[in-house]
Amino acid sequence: MLDIIIKNGIIIDGSGKKRYISDIGVKDNYICKIQSNIEDCAARYIDAKDLIVSPGFIDAHSHSDFTIFINNFGESKIRQGITTEVVGNCGFTAGPIVSEHKNEQLQYLANTIVLNDEMEKIWDWKSQKSFLDYSSRDGMSFNLAPLVGHGMIHVGVMGFDQRKPTHDEMDKMKALLKSELDSGFYGLSTAFQYEPGNFIDMDEIAELCEMIRDYGGIYAIHMRDEGKDLILCVKHAIEIARRTGVRIQISHLKATYKPNWGKVNEALTLIDEAEDAGLDVGFDVYPYTAYGSGLIDLVPPRAKRDGPKEMVNLLKYEETRRRAVKDMEEGLEDWETIMVCDDWDECVKVALLKSDKNKKYEGMTIKEIAEDMKCTPYEAVIQLLIDEDASVKCIFFAMCEKDLVYVMSHPEACFGTDGRACATYGELSKGSVHPRYYGTYPRIMGHYTREEKVLTLEEAVKKSTSLPAERFNIRKRGAIKEDYFADITIFDPDVIIDTATFENPHQYPKGIEYVIVNGQMVIEKGFHTGNLPGLVLNKIAGVKD
Repeated sequence: MLDIIIKNGIIIDGSGKKRYISDIGVKDNYICKIQSNIEDCAARYIDAKDLIVSPGFIDAHSHSDFTIFINNFGESKIRQGITTEVVGNCGFTAGPIVSEHKNEQLQYLANTIVLNDEMEKIWDWKSQKSFLDYSSRDGMSFNLAPLVGHGMIHVGVMGFDQRKPTHDEMDKMKALLKSELDSGFYGLSTAFQYEPGNFIDMDEIAELCEMIRDYGGIYAIHMRDEGKDLILCVKHAIEIARRTGVRIQISHLKATYKPNWGKVNEALTLIDEAEDAGLDVGFDVYPYTAYGSGLIDLVPPRAKRDGPKEMVNLLKYEETRRRAVKDMEEGLEDWETIMVCDDWDECVKVALLKSDKNKKYEGMTIKEIAEDMKCTPYEAVIQLLIDEDASVKCIFFAMCEKDLVYVMSHPEACFGTDGRACATYGELSKGSVHPRYYGTYPRIMGHYTREEKVLTLEEAVKKSTSLPAERFNIRKRGAIKEDYFADITIFDPDVIIDTATFENPHQYPKGIEYVIVNGQMVIEKGFHTGNLPGLVLNKIAGVKD
């Protein structure tokens, strides 16, 4: 007897090929039959007539490792049809913590997670694997395919020192990376944009990437600049691939700030030329024209070169503060931020704050906050960073729709959320998060596919399933095939749409009827069943150790 039979569904199998109607049989963790009329008995039957049956969506760029340990239901992700997430992106991971530089590592994490004093005391994960094992101890709604963050490894060994690593330091970094790769991790991620990323030497990256190459892993790179130096940074990423032979994934490809709109055309040409030359260079994108980052991005580089903690201390001095405001107002030749826009203070919205004192500012623009504080927008930025110990999450409205559609339409574009799992209840319902946390895939399938016809549904599903599975070497997932893991999303093509907005982001999408993970029903008729079959995937075995 089978566990589940899906009857009469319109199958889009993830390959990009034309849809067809068939039944699907599920037994244990696997798809065991795909036939026009399965007559076996089953414990569960799903009538999928007029519904799309696709592989579960694979989020190519996620940060849910920073919320699953709080709420392992991960509802904002599973309810949009995501069955596997690539986590550990942008250089940020919870571990490995190295006691010698723990304080600096916690400072480094301030740009991606708000940790209170109690959490900082217990934040002592000797490896990212140990953190994920803890987070998944009671199960999860979806699978995690982990990377480890280069930023945590580098800061753990060197702190924020602005120099090349010594031979011994390089050996320590390689040992930390090897430990995670030996645990089945899929690769390494880096964020050159965030200190100390600006000071990382190519030789350091090359040595680590050679190790990743030997393990058959991937190197995901958040580039140093996505604005005026976008093309230089794409060339830098390609040079790493050329020098080391490692597989490269450029994270959330885009062109930020109006003067740079249109540069994605040249960026994609460079990527195509690299592929034609035999290099393995891919990229991912999310379907929104706003990005999320820390308010610290608006502070001039020289004020934050020694890390967030030292930056806050410096900004408390009047002279340093005046100089920072001057640099923000007038700009610097080698530094570009959203403040190049005339209406920048209206284009930056505060999403999440650390202190109760400033909670009223969540969801407000910098302009609105400055009016409440009765100061200039520049001074408001600095005051918030001081009050919040630099832990201020924001949304930056900086891209254009034309660029977004161009990138999404590229045949090699993988889709991702660049977000973390949230919920409409509890601790993870707080703050004004980016709507991509809730709506990425329904927005792709509904708005960009059904309404705007930017893609066919077959193309959209492929970019959300088999393509990311191939890029990250996630075995036996991302396709409707016999003997593949039964990760399946069933949705109504006429209804599927995102409902999350920038004004009211904590809203689940419409049209996702069923989500099956590892052969178990997790979402049924739009409701969570309570099943938590998700696994921490192992690159070697494909399943949890």
